[in-house]
This record gives sequence, structure tokens and C-alpha cells, in this order.
Amino acid sequence: MSNEKNKGGRPQNGGRGGKNPAPKGNGDSGKKNPQNNRDKNKNAGGRDKNNGENRKDTYVYTLDGNLYINLTNKCSNGCSFCVRNERASYYGNYLWLRHGDPTAEKVIAAMNAMGDLSRFKEVVFCGFGEPTYKLAEMLVVADYAHSKGLSTRLNTNGQGNLINKRDIVPDLKGKIDLVNVSLNASSAEKYQPICRSMFGENGFAALVEFARLCKRNGVGCRFSVVDCVGEEEVAACKRVAEGVGVPLYVRKYITDS
Repeated sequence: MSNEKNKGGRPQNGGRGGKNPAPKGNGDSGKKNPQNNRDKNKNAGGRDKNNGENRKDTYVYTLDGNLYINLTNKCSNGCSFCVRNERASYYGNYLWLRHGDPTAEKVIAAMNAMGDLSRFKEVVFCGFGEPTYKLAEMLVVADYAHSKGLSTRLNTNGQGNLINKRDIVPDLKGKIDLVNVSLNASSAEKYQPICRSMFGENGFAALVEFARLCKRNGVGCRFSVVDCVGEEEVAACKRVAEGVGVPLYVRKYITDS
């Protein structure tokens, strides 16, 4: 998941990644007991703030000229820095889905309700969850976006193959124009304490392999990392990206949303 910023200072990830990714005190890597990560993987602190509001679920929203798609609140990570930990909304968009995940048809209807779609630069699958949990719906919506002349981007934690228990990268070819994989750290040992994957340290290995498979299958791909990790860690992440053969996008740390 990528948190790109434009000149106005707003991030273009449309959903996640704001707080400084400092490790939690226990430093549990999840290697010995992945179940602990499943228990901790509930970064939904902002959900309760929206419980008392009588609002419709938000499937589609706009940010910085892009059209963002909010397919699910499920996520295999419990990142300590995720913006949804403490918010009911993101730039005024209420992204907690109180009535279940939408069908592709509901998302497309919400897109059409936005009016002229040609005014948007691209369609981005992101929101308050990991889009690859809703792979089938995402692919249908991506086809619709292409039919309207829009490019597509997937912001992901790169664990889609573990989530779906198969290699989903071939499914993305011709559907997703750019896959942005949130790298967040240069090693599994550094990644797991801050991202707390339900798959333990296998989560980091999986995301690196996911990017490698994207490159191998001709699917546009890049890694992203937040600049607040420090110059030394950014340099280490660049070496990871170079080893895979994909670019690294260094994004600005988000302080508002």
C-alpha cells in the first residue's frame, strides 16, 4: 500500500499509513506463534467511532483527482502505523463498511453515480482493507474502469498469494496497470514487529516474492516505503528492490488526514 503525496500534501494511497511505524514494545515477530498475530491483527480502533453514525457505506471516493475503491475492511496485517487505528474517516470519507463487503455491481453503480469518470486520472484499489481479499470483485471493477479509459492501480501489502492460497499474479495481468507493494522494512525481522502479519515472518517473504512474480509476469510493479524510516533503512529497502528488479517509491510521511 502506497501513500503517495501530491503538491497539496494529501496522500494518494486513499486509506492507510500515517503514523510513524515504530515497533511495539513486545517486539513479537510472530515466528513462534502466528496465532498471536491473528489476535493482534485488529487495527480497527476507528471503527467504534463510526458506530453511532447513520451513514451509508462508502465504496467509492475521490482524492487528488483519483477514484478510490474501498472493497473490504479485511486485512492480513495489523500495522501499528495504519491510519484506520484511530479514525472513523479518512479525509472526510467514512470507510468502515458496516453492512458487509460490496459486490462488484454495487461498486460500479457507485462509480457511475460520480458522474463523468473521464475526469479521474486513475482507479485505485485501496481503502480501509487489503483489496486482494476481494480479488474477483476487484478484477470485474478493473475491467469496467478500463472500458471507461481509466488506468488501474492496486495498493497492496503483497500477501495476496497467501490470502488466496494460490498465485494470483497471472489474474492481474491486463487488469491492474500498476501494483504498489508496501515494503515498509528491509527484512522480515524489521517488518513483522511493525506490520504484524497474520502469517508471521512469512508475510515479508511473500510480499517480496509477489513483486518478483509481478515482474516475471509483465505486471507493472513497484515497492514503496515511508521516508520516516530513516536514510539507512531507505537505502536497505532500495537494495531489496534492486534485488527484485522493481523501482522503489519513497513516499512522504503523512501527518494529516
